[in-house]
Amino acid sequence: MLSMGLFSQITIEYCQQKARAHYPKFSNIGILEKTAEYSISNANKSYLPQLNLSAKATYQSDVTAIDLKTPLPIEVDFPRMSKDQYQAVLELSQLIWDGGYTNNKKEETKAELESQKAGLEVELYTLRDRIANIYFGILSIKEQKAQAYLMEKELERNLKQVEAYVEGGLANESDLDFVRVEQLNIKQRIVEIELLEKSYIKVLSIMIGEELSNETKFEESKLSQKNLSSQIQRPELRAFESQINLLDTKKKIINTQSMPQFAAFAQGGYGKPALNMFNENPDFFAIIGLRMSWNISSFYTKSNKRHTLESNKQLIESNKEAFLFNTNLQLESQKTEVERLEKLLQSDKDIIQIRERIKQAAEYKLENGTMSVGDYLKEVNLSDIAKQNSIVHRIQLLMSIYKHNNLTNQSYEK
Repeated sequence: MLSMGLFSQITIEYCQQKARAHYPKFSNIGILEKTAEYSISNANKSYLPQLNLSAKATYQSDVTAIDLKTPLPIEVDFPRMSKDQYQAVLELSQLIWDGGYTNNKKEETKAELESQKAGLEVELYTLRDRIANIYFGILSIKEQKAQAYLMEKELERNLKQVEAYVEGGLANESDLDFVRVEQLNIKQRIVEIELLEKSYIKVLSIMIGEELSNETKFEESKLSQKNLSSQIQRPELRAFESQINLLDTKKKIINTQSMPQFAAFAQGGYGKPALNMFNENPDFFAIIGLRMSWNISSFYTKSNKRHTLESNKQLIESNKEAFLFNTNLQLESQKTEVERLEKLLQSDKDIIQIRERIKQAAEYKLENGTMSVGDYLKEVNLSDIAKQNSIVHRIQLLMSIYKHNNLTNQSYEK
């Protein structure tokens, strides 16, 4: 696993690219392409001259014989074939036309490659959400940690302030205990946040194949909630289209399987008998010619095969429409969530301002001895909670905008 500098800066896009390249199945793309290359190369070789060597040796119980009686007094001795026969033949054939089967087979290989790659892209695309959930989780944790540190400093200031009040007789030891308890609480919260941060960063390090640290700077994407696009460009759509294209190619192959094939051939051999079956002496022979082969029985199943492919095509179209329907529903839901968080963030600003004013007034009352330390700390905590809520809502808004863009496969920034 590679190690990044302590103060290096990364983005969500960088993490997603690294996670994609580090994912075990990413190498499958190269394997699929190489396999398709071999298949296409093999298909091209069907038009190369083909050599076939065959040999046989037989013994027959009977052979063809000429048994004629002539009216002439002269006996004619017709030659007889031998019952033991052997033959070795070397045939050279050249395919002339195969009804387009080879070309369509190559197109099928390419279409199948695109379908497999599109399916793999869909799986790799799901990594984006997994990385985003971790990345935005880290952003939220770091914001909460920064706020917790500010709260810790404020409590340290409050402790010194109350100690001064104790010396002046305006507070007692129990008031100091109030502050000390709050200090212990915030220290516990910081420990929990730091452990959670370490856990999230460790998981992200494993997924991207690089060692990250707590000091690594995680940049926020400048996501905008304005003009969110509803145009869907997901890899699933390309997967559906590639599957349909593959079925169309298979349909062409079915058509070519019912076409005749033509080839030229030349045979050379040595056998007993050769071409002259009545010559008992072994001899060489040669034949050249044209050959046609036609699988007539392919017509029996041609119609059913085409109907099967058409039914599968309709299923894919139906799945595609269902995918678009569900994705559009998710987009509408995500738009509503973005609007909700926008309004919460606006109200968070007002709440924080009011809480700050209340805290300042409480601090003034504490200095004048008209408010207890416990009541003052309650106002400090409420102000801190308001800031924590704002942090959570802001990160949630960024996450919601990201999820909307991810549903459509649009760019992050607008």
